[in-house]
Formats: sequence, C-alpha cells, structure tokens
Amino acid sequence: MKTRIHAIAGGIAFLTILTFWTSTVFSELFLDHAAIASVKAMILRGMFVLIPAMIVAGGSGMALGKNRTDHLVSGKKKRMPFIAGNGILILIPCALFLSDKASAGEFDTIFYIVQVVELFAGATNLTLLGMNIRDGLRMTGKIGSASEAANNAGTIRGLPNGAFLARDIPRLTDADGSEIEVKKSVTLCRCGASKSKPYCDNSHADIGFESSVSKDRTPDVLTAYQGKEITVHYNRLLCSHAGVCSNGLKPVFDSDRKPWIVPDNGDAGAIREIVAACPSGALSLSKPGDTPHQTGRSSVGITIERNGPYRVTGVAMPDVDWAEGASHYKYVLCRCGASKNKPFCDGTHVDIGWDDSAE
Repeated sequence: MKTRIHAIAGGIAFLTILTFWTSTVFSELFLDHAAIASVKAMILRGMFVLIPAMIVAGGSGMALGKNRTDHLVSGKKKRMPFIAGNGILILIPCALFLSDKASAGEFDTIFYIVQVVELFAGATNLTLLGMNIRDGLRMTGKIGSASEAANNAGTIRGLPNGAFLARDIPRLTDADGSEIEVKKSVTLCRCGASKSKPYCDNSHADIGFESSVSKDRTPDVLTAYQGKEITVHYNRLLCSHAGVCSNGLKPVFDSDRKPWIVPDNGDAGAIREIVAACPSGALSLSKPGDTPHQTGRSSVGITIERNGPYRVTGVAMPDVDWAEGASHYKYVLCRCGASKNKPFCDGTHVDIGWDDSAE
C-alpha cells in the first residue's frame, strides 16, 4: 500500500509541476496579460494540490527506504531534500510574487526576472522528480537498463506464499543439462517441499510457506575492492555460494582472507571471465572510479542448479525490489524455501545442506 501511495503522490506532483511549467511558457509566448494573470492565479491555487502531494511522496518515500542502502534508494533520498528545498524556497515564493504582480498588471523587468527563476526551478524539480520516478520503476523491476530490457524474454513472478509462475520462457534446463519441455505457463516450486520438483504440487500450503523477506537478512551493501587496473564490486546479499569465483581464481577470491577479494592478485581478463560466470550477479566490475557494471550473457532461460537455486538469465521479473548492484538480466531465485531474501537466493541452501531429491 505504501508503494502505491508513494507512486500516486509522486505522479501527481510531477504532473502538477509539468502543468504549471507548460501553461506558463504557453501563456507567456502566445497569450495576453489578462490570460497570464489567470494562469498565475491558477498556479497559486494549484499549490493546494502540489504541496500535499510533495509531502506524501517525500514521507512515504523515506518510510519505504529507511532500511535500504542500495544506490537507487540512496539516489532518491539525496534528491528529495533538493526537491523540497527548491519548492519551499523558490517555487512557492515565486508563485506568490508573480500572482500578485500579474493581478496588479505589473509586467515589468522584475516580473520577468522572477519568471525566469521560477521556470528554471520548475525545470529542475521536473528533472529530479523524473529521475526519482525512473529509479522507482527500476526498483520494482518495471524497467531495467536498455540492454537488459532488449535481451529479456518471458516473465517470472513469485506468487504470494506460493510458487513461481513462469510465462513464455524459452528454455528450462535440468541440473543434468537436459532440457525440460516447457508450456506457455509453468509453476515452479520455491518452498523446497514439492514431491514433483521442479514443479509445484501445492506443498507450500501444507507447510505454511511464507514468501516475505526476513528482517534479519544480510545487509544490502555493495562493497568495492579496488585494484590498479580493475575494481571488483560485491554484494553479499546476492551471493548464492556457487563457488565459481573461489574455485576458479583462488588468488583473487579467497573467503579465508581479509580482504577476501584482491584484484591485483590476478589478470584482469581472468577476473572478467569469473565475474561473467557468476550466476547471481553478486559480482560486478568497473575501472577505478567508474560505475560498476555486470558482465556475461548466457542463453536465455532458467537452469536448475543441483541442490541449489534457479539460475535465471534474460527473463524479466517485475514487481520485486532489486538489491544494490543487482542485474535484471542474470539472477538466482530461492528453491529451498529458506532464503531470508526471497524471492532471491542468499546461499542458505548451502548452510542447511538442502537436498533437492528429498521428499
């Protein structure tokens, strides 16, 4: 409910400011002074819509993001004070001043100076609100990067306290490498108790499976391990303990050492190969000082890991919160039912010794 309230309030605020801005530009370019005065009066009355919308959007946004530290939430939090300050210190005083001047018929130099300031401040808030809306859509999985969106096929959704519902997926591969015939829609077990794995047999209802995220999950933090040529980024929350990194390049990735990642202990090309092979997206790369990015493009579909998660590549997953540094293209979904970061795998299956052959 908070997410919906936040989205509605943010949308109202954005559209209100956009209406103010476009009506101002149009009236100044094409209408007479009487019409401009009417527009200024309308903007002043519209503040009774804009101000509550901004308060609700800001308050609900802070409430939703209070326990999150990923870069999308951090970006939204940093913009909110600028949006609020711009509105309180510039937009509202300008609206009051311009309305008074216009109603008195005083279209002088000062009027137009303040008008330019108001337009600039309005454009700034439109840009910042637009960025917040964009990041909100990314957080819910409704949009991703252009490259990921272009390569994604089909969808997979986690039903509340139920199975994964996969639609239009091009490939489902068993742990032994054999391809399983897939229908247009298939329900996959995620409680770990189905007797007909990988398919759901409604065992989740019998065991009282809960699909919510645990409050004591691993913190959502993207840590940078900087080397001279390349920086490796790692989010422990996303890691499924596949062992690709430590088994493939031990000098660089050694969990028994602190820091456990030392990029300068290996060749940059070899590190890129390891990061590309990481199934969960927990690892990403950048040149020192640049933004981290994911690497690797496996064939689109879902692969079942023996005694482990679903490895997903190129299948869209809407309506989920993505961790910091997560890839919307490759990720892993919990199959044992014990992850604290559902629907995603957090490596718990390794800790509990989950066996997918057990009934």
